[in-house]
Amino acid sequence: MRQRVLIGAGSVVVAVGLVLAYLRMARAFPINGDGASNALQAWDMFHGNPLLKGWALSDVSFYPTELVQYGIVQWFTGVTADQVHVTAAITYTMILFLAAALAKGRATGREAWLRVGVAVAVLLLPVPGTGYQTLLSSPNHTGSGVPLVLAWLVLDRLRHRVWTPVLVALVLGWGAMGDPLITFVGAVPLAVVCAYRALRAGSGERVYELSLVAAAVVSVVVSRGFRHLLDALGAFQSPHPPIELAPLADWPHRAWMTARMAGVIFGTHRPGWHPAAFEILLSLLHLIGFAVALAAFAVTLVRAVRGTADRVDSVMIAAITCNLGAEIVSTISVDLMAAREIAPILPMAAALAGRFAGPWLASSARGVRLGRGALAAVLAVFALTVVVYSPPRAEPSEAQEAADFLRQRGLSYGLGAYWASNNITVTTENRVVVAPVVGGGDRLVPFCWQSKNTMYDAAAHDARFVVFEKDRPFYGTPEQAEHMWGAPAERHDVGKYAILLYNVNLLQGFPPPCG
Repeated sequence: MRQRVLIGAGSVVVAVGLVLAYLRMARAFPINGDGASNALQAWDMFHGNPLLKGWALSDVSFYPTELVQYGIVQWFTGVTADQVHVTAAITYTMILFLAAALAKGRATGREAWLRVGVAVAVLLLPVPGTGYQTLLSSPNHTGSGVPLVLAWLVLDRLRHRVWTPVLVALVLGWGAMGDPLITFVGAVPLAVVCAYRALRAGSGERVYELSLVAAAVVSVVVSRGFRHLLDALGAFQSPHPPIELAPLADWPHRAWMTARMAGVIFGTHRPGWHPAAFEILLSLLHLIGFAVALAAFAVTLVRAVRGTADRVDSVMIAAITCNLGAEIVSTISVDLMAAREIAPILPMAAALAGRFAGPWLASSARGVRLGRGALAAVLAVFALTVVVYSPPRAEPSEAQEAADFLRQRGLSYGLGAYWASNNITVTTENRVVVAPVVGGGDRLVPFCWQSKNTMYDAAAHDARFVVFEKDRPFYGTPEQAEHMWGAPAERHDVGKYAILLYNVNLLQGFPPPCG
């Protein structure tokens, strides 16, 4: 009992320390329009609009998952730029602990600690740059790893219980309500693996495997039924992800880019890198973790085909395969920033690596002492780096210079290109509110993405400025504004932003809002 108390207390201390360390890393990037939009939605959700009526969200709503987490954090922070960073740090810490628990499985003693150590070594230290931006930024598919790994943890720890399939269905359904990716990397792999195992199982085991197939199907019904219920109640709009099959000729390039994206999230690839000796060492140590995860994947795949692999291990390799395969063959944008699309493979690969390497490291085979020493060294170096490394802190928000200008001029409401709209609202803590717009022909129109229709209500708001990004004309241009309202009273070029000031309410006669 005393040992459990000490482990629990130690875990709390470690968790708090990790949140603070990851918070420093998260602050190395400013918040952008996506994270700011989610912050505003969470605030509205917890302050009288639980269904987010009037909102047009993105194709991934995060409604019952990270928006709820945002709302809880806002009880302590309010709607600020830093609450986006705080939430990201908490999310990544949760992922690390859940993956470590999944890696441990039912092992005890030394093997349990070694399994956990391997998983932590893979996850502990995100790489600076794109790695931080992918794993420690505004809500994206990284946070979707929480319900995904939690479902596999339930499946692993509560084996052959009557209500295990029910819990798995509910967790996967809950995750898919916020992110449809959970259906493709959670429900589909679970159904395929368990159907295959049912074909090879005896009559008693077959019933349980088929119940898990049913759980996968039910999770889809739950998530889709929830969406239909929200529609019937007049809740937010959320478009379907625009995903199609990519041309076959594009697959080799997409496979190469997907491999680079995997390198970003595993810490082996650092785009724009100017290496120092210590950073080279860190990349080599990350490469060891990646190699162990790759070996675990290959060996488990063979075992799964033969029918000798653990159920959860088989489901995880199927989920990883689905996630990577979809990235290669679909039209999902492929550049290094799209690494967020495959972020859920990281905690699953870390858990798989721990479950694979832990038993060997706990054995008395030759070379095991060397392996345990290497693991201890990697953990020591990574832990020291997490503690002492403090990356330069970025501006609170993208378009911060525009926000500062508007605030200094006493301007409180206006219109702006998407990446210079909701983020300005959040970073100024609602002192300057900017409604997102986009170019449409020779006009500006409401941007029906991460916006609320009341933002464009001329009776409620007096909009006197427009903010444009000169390097992103798609979101609108000064010429379109002048076509609609004539020459501005003033124009100011602030960095890469053009700010037009008017003496009339720009919302008078503005095109109708979304929906």
